[in-house]
Amino acid sequence: MTNNNAGISWSRIIFILVGVFLFAVVYYSPPWPDAIDPLGKHFALSKEAKGALAVFLLAGTWWVFEVVPIGVTSLAIGILQALFLIRPAKVAFKDFMDPSVLFIFASVVIGLVFTKSGLT
Repeated sequence: MTNNNAGISWSRIIFILVGVFLFAVVYYSPPWPDAIDPLGKHFALSKEAKGALAVFLLAGTWWVFEVVPIGVTSLAIGILQALFLIRPAKVAFKDFMDPSVLFIFASVVIGLVFTKSGLT
């Protein structure tokens, strides 16, 4: 009899769920009290700010425990920002279209083409 669970990494699944759980706890928690700076000025934490903290916890958990590839986690940050209305989609994905990012991506693609075709 074969072991069907041999390919499942339970620690990976647990840490994926830990990240999702932290996101849900922070995002759906009741409003937090105002932050007070040393001069006594009050700063309210908006829903968007709580969402940004929640996305930060999810991405940090996934990066630290390496449960999904870094690129997937990076894309998830932009997607979550757009889905939960933390930032407009145009702004959330703008950083992915920076010329330096596209240059590095194109360089990697050209390198892969040379490697796969046998030109190197």
